[in-house]
Amino acid sequence: MVNQPIFCCQNYISWYHCSMSYNVAIYARQSHDCTASAEDQIEHLKGVAAAHGWTIRSVFTDRPATVKKERRPGEVALIDAIRGGSVDKVLLWSIDRVGRSLVDLVGFMERCRASGVGLYLHEQGVDTSTSNGTALLDVAGMLAFHLRQMRRDRILRGQAAVKGIVRFGRPPISAARVEKAKQELSSGKGVRQVARLAGISPASVSRMKNSLVSPAEAM
Repeated sequence: MVNQPIFCCQNYISWYHCSMSYNVAIYARQSHDCTASAEDQIEHLKGVAAAHGWTIRSVFTDRPATVKKERRPGEVALIDAIRGGSVDKVLLWSIDRVGRSLVDLVGFMERCRASGVGLYLHEQGVDTSTSNGTALLDVAGMLAFHLRQMRRDRILRGQAAVKGIVRFGRPPISAARVEKAKQELSSGKGVRQVARLAGISPASVSRMKNSLVSPAEAM
């Protein structure tokens, strides 16, 4: 019996997607914890694009930030390109080249998934045009949803806790100031003078004065 070659549908699909012509963007960021310079990252990813027949539309770079929260113009431009639909795939040296935190990273991957933009991650050996890579984006989407729910729950719990301890509006007038104001009013001083002596507003003093007037006096 002649052994027939086994046709693997999954391998064929992976090969088909990898051989498709994509408009790609390269993003490189140099940092102190990465041994590869931005130039080395770009040259290697250009070679990957050439090997797959992908067309490079844009190259974005960022240098090491001098301030921790400094804006990354290259990453901002990359996100604009993703939103604008000018690229089909983003090529990165490593998954940690984008975002400053897990929330930022998951948000970036979710943005790519929602925009139909693929990812190629060199160091992780991930291409989201393959079945394994697609699973990674699906996991990122679920994680993004979970993080949003956690953030929403924290906000609601904080609001519920604040309602029990925060008093809105002006703080109540202390009993000592109320007594001081009544004594000064009884001595015949005017509203503004009493307000200044007791350290409360003239409107409050006026209300106290009205409450001190007896019905007989009011007639």
